[in-house]
Formats: sequence, structure tokens, C-alpha cells
Amino acid sequence: MGGVKAGPPPAQAIETWPHRPTFLCAHPDVKTKDFEPGVSLPLGIPIDFESDLFEGKLFCRLKPIPSHPDDKGHEAYFEGKKRLYQFIVQGHFKEEIALSDIIIGDFYERPFKGVPSGNLMKLYQAFMEAISPGLIMDMTSDTPKILTAFGNCQTMRVDTKGQEPDISSGNVEEDTSLLFGKEKFSSIKKRRKYLSKPKNSSKYKTNPDHMYTIEMYDHTMCFGTYYQHAMGAKMDMATILNAQPLALGVFTT
Repeated sequence: MGGVKAGPPPAQAIETWPHRPTFLCAHPDVKTKDFEPGVSLPLGIPIDFESDLFEGKLFCRLKPIPSHPDDKGHEAYFEGKKRLYQFIVQGHFKEEIALSDIIIGDFYERPFKGVPSGNLMKLYQAFMEAISPGLIMDMTSDTPKILTAFGNCQTMRVDTKGQEPDISSGNVEEDTSLLFGKEKFSSIKKRRKYLSKPKNSSKYKTNPDHMYTIEMYDHTMCFGTYYQHAMGAKMDMATILNAQPLALGVFTT
């Protein structure tokens, strides 16, 4: 649903970025309804978008950066939480796809710089995998990738069209009864662990008549400073990413 290759640099001069030092934009393979390709997208209000396989909305909050004036819940959402960002994606898939074939993350075209190796990298991967079950991390190859299962999102709900929640509030409650039927999970943690395994997620397919809402958040990556905080260390992602934008996409395998 998003292009595997990196998109072009921002279309706007850095001094005009409304959320400087952060610039949020859509990949060229994704069409946004109300915004020209490459321009800055707003924070804190839903953004309509469409790709070849998905049509829906994106809602994004970044803790250190003020949201759109219409977002009255920005401060309340982050208050008392370690979270540094919130992404909500809501919409419908245009065809049936096995959940095991849907992944979240990004692919990069150039090698990362200054990433740890050996035992230190193993410790870092173990730390990140503890946060995100089923995480696939390849940070040392010439074409790095960081991916996780679609079903590993922090919050998931499935509704019939017209019954989906309004994501403009930024509040999403878990409800997977349409996906699992009578099969219930006593906690979100167990649902995430279950769907992070392809042998389990391959049993379920998307329904074009259903609306899928997923929420993702994290307490390690700060978009206001572009530092990732992990294992007591602070990593400059602007340097590590080798002048590539930090991206989040939903892909099919």
C-alpha cells in the first residue's frame, strides 16, 4: 500500500515547514485527497488517503510538536504517558488479504551509519523485540528494513462500514469480535503475540466490507529531536539513517 522505495525530499523549503524540525508527508504512491504531493500534512486531524489496496484516513500526533487547533486532546493524550507519538490508520482493504501478508514498517535503500554490531546489536534487537513481538530488524545490511506484523499494532478494532469510530478524537478502543468471532483474548498483549506469528495470522483475511482501525505508539522515538532512546542511550537517527527519511508504511508481501 506504500511504495517500497524511498520518496523524494520534501517539496517545501525547510524554513516554511509548519512543524519544523519535522516534516510529515505522504509517499508518492499514496494519494491524499486534499493535499498536493510532497506538501506538509497536518498533525492532529484526519487525513484522507488512498493507495492501490487501501482507502482510509491517517491521524498523527507527535508529543513535542503542537497539533492542529482542532485537536483539543493532544496534551491529554500524552499526559502521564511515556508515549512520544501516536499514529491511527482507519479504512478498508479493497480485496481479501491474509493478515500474515500485511506488514508495517519501512525499507531503506542505503545502509545505516554508525549502528552497533555484534553483541551490542543483539541486545538492542532483543530490547526492541520485547517492545514489539514479531519485529523484524535488519539494520546492518546495505538495504536495511524494520518491519512488524499488522496484527502487532497496539490497538486494533474491526467494524462494519458506517459503524467505525470517529478518529478525530484520537481515541480508539480495542474490538476484534468481527475478526475472531467467538474466539476471545483476555488482553491486547495476548492478541498481539498471537497475531505476530504468521501461522496464526494466516488464518484470517481482511474483508472489503469491514473498516479496520489500528493505533500505533512508541516511547523510544522522539520526532521533535529525531533521537531514539533505547537501553539508556540516545541515538541520533538523522545520522544513522544516512539522510533517509524515517518512514512508516503498510505493505503486502
